[in-house]
Formats: sequence, structure tokens, C-alpha cells
Amino acid sequence: MTTNQEQDFRQLFTHQAGLPDAELDLGLAALYLAGEEYPALNAAPYLQQLDALAEGVKEAASDSRDKETLAHTLNAHLFDRLGFTGNPEDYYNPENSFLNRVLDTRNGIPITLSVLYLEVARRLGIKCYGVGMPGHFLVALEELDLYLDPFHSGRLLSAGDCRRLAQEMFGPALAWNDDFLAPCAKRLILFRMLNNLKQIYLRERDYRRGIGALQRMTLIDPAATSLYKELAWCQVQLRDYQPAIQSLETYLRQAGSAQDSAAVKEQIQSLWNALAQRN
Repeated sequence: MTTNQEQDFRQLFTHQAGLPDAELDLGLAALYLAGEEYPALNAAPYLQQLDALAEGVKEAASDSRDKETLAHTLNAHLFDRLGFTGNPEDYYNPENSFLNRVLDTRNGIPITLSVLYLEVARRLGIKCYGVGMPGHFLVALEELDLYLDPFHSGRLLSAGDCRRLAQEMFGPALAWNDDFLAPCAKRLILFRMLNNLKQIYLRERDYRRGIGALQRMTLIDPAATSLYKELAWCQVQLRDYQPAIQSLETYLRQAGSAQDSAAVKEQIQSLWNALAQRN
């Protein structure tokens, strides 16, 4: 059962995720995402930390307004001076996916470190965007025509470097596509953060938290019909048959004439039978 505080964070997250991308506050939405795991979280001090990081860059750059200078200074400030870096030793720790914990520990995974960088850069007026390359999230620095890897202490990459990185990770199984370096919308960044959490929770058989991640993913992309089947599966593991039926019925409505409609209807009937046996 969710607490009132968790429900409040769900409502706050839902509001942010429903905004047009240009109006969505990525840092605030990421903190609301974390709020369900940390119900006592106060977003304001963490937003102030982001402001302070930007001020520290301005001071280190002697208040220069040159965007290239600011970008290089931001790299040095975050990764060299303050030591923000990836956490390969404990990569699948859920804490790495929460912006508040990244700010607390200065460790994270590529996407949360990228969110940190994007939010500080936005406060400095640096033009950059997230890049959802397969397997490794990056930041594109528009003014420098380069890509930044926050997980590896802010190393700078060319487009060719990014391609080689993808090939090193996936080998010939992955056919390179230049669209891998296209801008990633803020809503998709949030979706990807939740997908990371979902995978961690399901690997740990933490179905309750997995359900929370999946529910928020459906808020961002209701048309991703497979999510409703995943939701139902998690709910069945917890013997929450009524919610599982609702999830499968939503799948049927959203998917239309899906090829597995008959099988899903059979699952729904089986769940009704299981419920009847309880009474």
C-alpha cells in the first residue's frame, strides 16, 4: 500500500511528465521520481545544490559568458574538482538511478549523471541535450560539436568515438544508426530512468517497486502496450489478481486487435477463477 507522501510524489511526477517537453523541469521531475523511494525527500535543497553547482562554475570561469569556456569549466568543476563519476563497482544499485542520491554520493550511472550535467548546464545557458545511445547515455554539447560521457569523468567524444564505443559494447550485433545520436526528449529520459529501475527491481524480485516503476512508465507512454502485460505479471506474483485483471483489460483496450488477444482473455478468465476460489 502506498503512503500519502508516495501518492503526493506520484501526483507531482504525473504533472511534470504531462507538460510539454520545453516546460518540463527535468531536475524537479527526477527528484519527484525519487520521492516514492524516499518519501521524506525535500526537493528544494537539491534544487539549491544544482544552483550552487552552476554558481561554482561561473566563479571558476571568472564570470565568463563564453559558452565554450563555460562548458570546459563545467567539466572540470563537476568531474575533476568535485569528483562526480560513474559507479561501476555497484552499477545496479537502485540508488544510482535517483538524482538526490547522485548529489549525495557523487556516484551514478550514465543517465543520472547526464541529468545532473544537463540541469547544471541549463542554468549556465549552455546548449546541450541528452543522447540515448544504446547501452550508454551521453550528453551532446552543441557549441563544441562533441559528446560528453559523464560516467567516465566527463571524457569528450567525437561522433566517431561514439560509434566505436557502441561497437565495443555490442559488437557486430548492433548495426550503427546515426539516429542513435539524436536528441532524447526529457520525457524519454524519465522513461529510460524508470526502465532501468524496473529491470533492477524485477531482477531482485521486488515486484512492488517494479509495479511502481511500470505504472509511472505508463503515465509517460500510455501507448507502450507491453507495459500493461508486465504490470499484470508483477501483480500476479503478488497475488493481486484484481489489479492484474485491470492491467490486462487495459492492454486489450490499448492494443486493439493484438495477435495474443485470445490468450490474454484466457488469462483474465483464469484470474477471475482464482478470485472466485478465494470467496
